[in-house]
Amino acid sequence: MSCWSCHEKVGGMLCVSCGLLQPPPAAPDAFTVFGIKPWYHLDLPLLEEHYRKLARQLHPDRFAGKSATERRFSLQWTAHLNEARRILKDPVRRARLLATGSPDPKETGGPKLDPAFLQEMFDWREEDEENPGALAERATARAATLEADLEAILTTWEEGRGGLELVDDRLARLKYIKGLLPTRP
Repeated sequence: MSCWSCHEKVGGMLCVSCGLLQPPPAAPDAFTVFGIKPWYHLDLPLLEEHYRKLARQLHPDRFAGKSATERRFSLQWTAHLNEARRILKDPVRRARLLATGSPDPKETGGPKLDPAFLQEMFDWREEDEENPGALAERATARAATLEADLEAILTTWEEGRGGLELVDDRLARLKYIKGLLPTRP
C-alpha cells in the first residue's frame, strides 16, 4: 500500500516518510487493528494499555486542525479501535473470531447442533417438569464442561498441536445450554 499523500510504501497507521495518518483497511479484524498476533489467551491489562495508547494517538481532537482526509481517517480508525477492543475483551467473540474469521455468529446457517444433543436437551426439559431444579443443575455442569473443552481446544491450538474446527460447535452448544439456565435479576 502507498501513502495517500507522498506515495511512499506504508505498512501501518502512519506513513514513516511523511508522518500522515493512513486510511484503515476496509474490514480489519480486531487483531490487525491492534497490530497483535491472533491469540486467545491475551494479557487483557496489556491490551487495555495498548488501547489507551492508540486511542490517544488516533483521537479526532488531535486531528482537528488537519486536513479533512486525516480527520476522516482518524474517525474511521477510532471506530475500528473501539470495536476491536470490545471483540478482544469478550472471550466468546474472540474465540469465534479465531475459529471462523468473524466475531459474531452467522444469522442463518450457523453451526448445526446434532440431533442427539437436541434430544438430550428435550429430555432434560421433560425431566425438569418432574424434578424441578434438575435442569439448572445439569445445565450448569454441562456449561462448565463445555467451557473446559473450549479452553483445551484453544490452548492446544496456541501450542501448535491442533485446530479450531470444533470451537464454533462448542460455542453454539454453550449458548444453548446457558439459555436453559434461569436468568438472575
